[in-house]
Amino acid sequence: MVTVHSTPYEVVVGGVAAKVMHGGKWHDGDFAVELFRPPGSGNRPGRGREVHRADLTPSDVVHIDGIAVTSVMRTAFDLGRMAPDWRALGHLDDLHAATQFALDDLLAYASRFDGYRGIRRLRALIPLIDGRAESPPEGWVRLLMHRGDLPTPDLQVEVFDGDDIAFARIDLAYEHLKIAIEYDGEDFHSSPEQRAHDEQRDARLRALGWIIIRITADRLRTDPWGIVMEIERALRKRGGYF
Repeated sequence: MVTVHSTPYEVVVGGVAAKVMHGGKWHDGDFAVELFRPPGSGNRPGRGREVHRADLTPSDVVHIDGIAVTSVMRTAFDLGRMAPDWRALGHLDDLHAATQFALDDLLAYASRFDGYRGIRRLRALIPLIDGRAESPPEGWVRLLMHRGDLPTPDLQVEVFDGDDIAFARIDLAYEHLKIAIEYDGEDFHSSPEQRAHDEQRDARLRALGWIIIRITADRLRTDPWGIVMEIERALRKRGGYF
């Protein structure tokens, strides 16, 4: 249960932990719980915790199951300023999927904090937030595509067979050009069974005329602009935007 916290606070949970309490699903296994305390208070750090001093307003704090937590808007504001920006976007996508906060409201909230650390990063990421992303790496790929000046892709595109039954859902796609961009996470695409399933699915997509571009974490880390070039070549081949 979420209620507005209207009394002076002593300590408030923020950052990734606050996102999880608002319903977010993704976090690193070893992330530190961020705690906010009023200006002038002691830090009282502890193992697995990071303590910050911040002058939060009553609207910045809510109660979830009796625990003081930063509001959805304040949580988004803090997550969107973290570095690196690809990680920030992954967290923002996750929070948006859980809460459906309005992007215009976040932009208006951020306008009150000119000069804050990371504020330019947040403002640049707001137009890219999309809660339809099913994993943070999908957001990282979208950010890479945006920086490569590629057209904005569609998300979670379903493909149907001749009997009008959906047999595939594509992470990122240019649907009208039949270009599929898939992120292969190690947790879901590394087993022999899953690889065989992916191959069968890809064969059906290719039979329908789809170009399939698969991206791994290693490639995203070591060859990002090679990914951009491969997507651009596919767009050129299909006569899209270039």
